[in-house]
Amino acid sequence: MQNIFRNSVSTLSVVVMAATFAPVYAQAPADSNGGGMADIVVTAQKRTENVQNVPKSVAVVSQAKLTEAGVTNLQDLSRVAPSIQGTSAGPFSPPAIRGISSFALSIGVLTKTGIVLDDIPQPTFSTLANELSDVERIEVLPGPQSTLSGRNAAGGLINIVTRSPAKTLTARFFGEQTDDRQSRINGFISGPLSSTVGASISAYYNKWDGPYRNVVDGKRLNGFDQKGVRAKIQWQPTEDFTATLTGFYTKGSFDQTPIVSGGPYISLAPGAAFAFLPTSTLVSLHPGAYVGPYSREVSVQRYGHSENENKGGSLRLDYDTGLGTVSSITSYSVGDQPRVDSFGGFPMFGSFVAPETNTNVKYATQELRLASPKGNGRLQYLFGAFYSDTNNAQPYKRTVLFPVNWDRSSKTKSLAIYGRSTYEILPETNLTVGLRYQHDDQSYRFNFTDGSGTNSSRSFNYDFVTGEASLQHNFTRDIKGYVTYANAQTGKAYDLEDNVGASSAAGLQPLNSEKVQSVEGGFKTQWLDRKLTFNISAFLASYKNYQVQAMEPLTDPNQIPRIRLLTVGRVVTKGIEVSAAFAVTPNLRLGLDGSLLDAQILEYPGAQCYTWQTAALGCSGGTQNRRGTLPGTSKLRLTGSINYTQPLPTMPFDATFGAIFRYQSRSYFDVLGDPLATQAPYGLVNLTAGIKGRKGGYRAEVFVNNLTDQHYYSTVTRDIFATNTALLGSLGRDSYRYFGARVTFDF
Repeated sequence: MQNIFRNSVSTLSVVVMAATFAPVYAQAPADSNGGGMADIVVTAQKRTENVQNVPKSVAVVSQAKLTEAGVTNLQDLSRVAPSIQGTSAGPFSPPAIRGISSFALSIGVLTKTGIVLDDIPQPTFSTLANELSDVERIEVLPGPQSTLSGRNAAGGLINIVTRSPAKTLTARFFGEQTDDRQSRINGFISGPLSSTVGASISAYYNKWDGPYRNVVDGKRLNGFDQKGVRAKIQWQPTEDFTATLTGFYTKGSFDQTPIVSGGPYISLAPGAAFAFLPTSTLVSLHPGAYVGPYSREVSVQRYGHSENENKGGSLRLDYDTGLGTVSSITSYSVGDQPRVDSFGGFPMFGSFVAPETNTNVKYATQELRLASPKGNGRLQYLFGAFYSDTNNAQPYKRTVLFPVNWDRSSKTKSLAIYGRSTYEILPETNLTVGLRYQHDDQSYRFNFTDGSGTNSSRSFNYDFVTGEASLQHNFTRDIKGYVTYANAQTGKAYDLEDNVGASSAAGLQPLNSEKVQSVEGGFKTQWLDRKLTFNISAFLASYKNYQVQAMEPLTDPNQIPRIRLLTVGRVVTKGIEVSAAFAVTPNLRLGLDGSLLDAQILEYPGAQCYTWQTAALGCSGGTQNRRGTLPGTSKLRLTGSINYTQPLPTMPFDATFGAIFRYQSRSYFDVLGDPLATQAPYGLVNLTAGIKGRKGGYRAEVFVNNLTDQHYYSTVTRDIFATNTALLGSLGRDSYRYFGARVTFDF
């Protein structure tokens, strides 16, 4: 870690000084006495804990902060948690944490970022947790979290907590409208049905037309139309027993730009043409659309359309035996993701669409756990067992450009036994040790419906053990230091994008399990009678057999494009994270989160060359030994906030003002190292102003996001089907300035 510390010492000094005078983002609420910060409670480690007592880096973001920052889905979380950064496999895959993510779209491969929704781990291809309008808070735990959360949390964990039934009748309505055509409505009502039964129901609607305009018909593309409902019934016949039944339904609809040479183009070399139509330039194939930096125009005859639908429920039982709390959590869900993509959208492809897929996910879980009694005993423990059964089916049909018709599926059954205990070995010194044993049974089936290959099916089982150990010392009540070691595995996996391997005599062979060793140390402190919270951590994680998925560059126009999942030799991430919050006065709150990250591919022998990479640039025989920064990561990220309430004694309401600043340094997007796929440093400012009832009840605000109209790309890619350099750029949600208004009513 010496290099990043040495090269960044001056920057870190700025971060620490700023945190001291303007601390940060996931701000704690005010204490009841109006002085310091109230305790923040988290549940990501399967029991209720004060965040300052957790020997790990933890970021907690409330629904109010999500709203203020314009965060409505998982991919937007990087706006409020600097540790969330990196490139993921697609718009609905979990975001990367500290640069660690899954680049794989294969249904047989797990992501490296675990998503837990109301204490239930979500399967990789589920989109249930993508919409964040219906949440109470989000907890982000960077680094391996597999001891308690399983093998798909090798890179980190995002814990999402939704609202629970209240003991008194409460209701909330929220509405928001922006000038760039986003409409959001959500509501929540909760209360007792009897002396022992409570219930709640929440619903949301979130629609945005999207950033791109199709000049052919004026339609907006790459937006979303999402809606959902969640209901809970809670029965508590005694103080010792609680049963909670939850049911949910969500649905989303999306119109998207073509997946092949569809634009928007941000740069085109003179004469660049489509590889399969070399006599037609890309400019002529996209008439009327602006080509240049930060283009928001496309010219296509057809565009893609996808949907997702999730439904299911869960039953949770909690019983306090006096010797500990026994919990049972049962869940079942079904998800469908039909998708039809457009190839090119050129006039000659106007009557064709391809490919057509429908990813179907069936998921069942059962967890049993025993947690030690609440209190201040020297020994705290948690033991449990977890079983999951995941079935992913994905028929795939392509009607133009190398027509295919496949039917593929993957099944995974996992059984895990875990335990974690904390013991006070010396006064104010705690030792935490955790272990997890995991057994996986995985199988696949690949049918070539079109007869283009030989059908195959295979299965395997795999066992592994992961663990963690933490040493924490309380120097005072408000100053705590810790060091934590953890190791994790993702388990073996089948790459079901490899149709050539699937049709071979041997069939698909499982990829090696990805393994990680991680060390993190830090301090969690509170000062000035708990008005100032300042936490800092340093980390180092080493990944072996890191999985990377990339499309092979085309060297022949008649070559069938292939997407392969390979294992990188080694990947290392290291850095420093700072988080702080300062209650200057009861009416003024300041905040700052900062991240210094060095995420590097140390060895990737046999990596494909990026398009147009020459021998002078390291390409030899179509391959390279790739070394360099992990895609989508930045050395420095900062997120700061200011919230101020101005009392208006003559009015029944007070005035409110808020500001959020976000900065990130340069980032690169291509896992193969294409130097053109880059985003320069940028900073954004969001402002809000409004009124709120002095005794609650209502709040109204106007806001502007990206005040200075600072443009940036969320991804930059090279068009591999172009005969010369052609770059496509995807815009972030707030890459252009937009205005809006929102209202909240509490009853």
